[in-house]
Amino acid sequence: MTVDAVTGRRISSTGVPSSKAVRVVSPNGVLAALGDPAPATPYGSPGRRTTRLVIADPSGRREAMTIELDGNYEPDAFSAEGGALFVLQYLPSTAPEAYRVRMLDLASREVGPVLSREKTPVAEEETMRGESRLAVLSPYRDRLYTLYTHQANHLHTRDLVAGRSTGVHAFVHVLSLTERWAYCLDLPEPFGHGPAEGHAIAVSPDSLYVFDGASGRLVRADVRELAIGKVGALPASPGPAFAAVSSDALHVAAGGSLFTVDLDSLDVLHTARTPGRPRGLAVGTDGSLYAGVDGGAVRLDPRDGRELARVPVPGLTLLRHVAAQPSL
Repeated sequence: MTVDAVTGRRISSTGVPSSKAVRVVSPNGVLAALGDPAPATPYGSPGRRTTRLVIADPSGRREAMTIELDGNYEPDAFSAEGGALFVLQYLPSTAPEAYRVRMLDLASREVGPVLSREKTPVAEEETMRGESRLAVLSPYRDRLYTLYTHQANHLHTRDLVAGRSTGVHAFVHVLSLTERWAYCLDLPEPFGHGPAEGHAIAVSPDSLYVFDGASGRLVRADVRELAIGKVGALPASPGPAFAAVSSDALHVAAGGSLFTVDLDSLDVLHTARTPGRPRGLAVGTDGSLYAGVDGGAVRLDPRDGRELARVPVPGLTLLRHVAAQPSL
């Protein structure tokens, strides 16, 4: 079922197996991939030998398509035009210890490798193990950035090909939804050593920001070069962390603090108290800043963190997106 994000009104619906859950939606909202509910952890027994995915059109204009795959797969993202579904393949399938990113062609129903950043097939596909903390779409909805932590002794494809051996504890997996390539941006120490929930990620049209609350380390990377360009320091803030970018500042909610940070220098412009335990941070299309807290969403002044309004949301667990109601 599809509902209006502002009014809650039901827009459309289509029939799907009741045992399946929506796992990912295409950037334009015209396709949804359904699968088994996400496990508490994808690693260890029992795993599974086969995977059944359902590709559905939420409008109901097209009949849902069921795809059976040999192996243990989890959907990750649709390509921009909707012709492919990026999936995570867990290996070995019945007792996973690692995963690799692959691409399911929806026309042929065949799974193959993603391309390198140079848009060429890779000779060896990297395997990874770690916790997916958060994933964010680029403002242009052409890339998916996923933050992974606890990557002990992880090797990227570029290291495998070059015969290098280097341990990485955290990185951002960059997936091009238009050109179908993948790249891993390594994060410097001490990223990945602290709790996964203490890491946050946010993206603007030209920069990617990653924060580690345990150390207070903040980095900025250019999205064109995909290289760390600036390192900053915020006060260490234990507990869950979230980040969001507005037109003129980076906002970081960590522990009990809300930091307003300059986008270029990474200097702290203002510090305020969070209105509760952070459960997400989001900026609306109108520039409004909202923080998710226990029991609701709070609208904040993006300049100084002052509470402007509160919307009760009983049972709220995570605030991901904000839709602003148009003025009448």
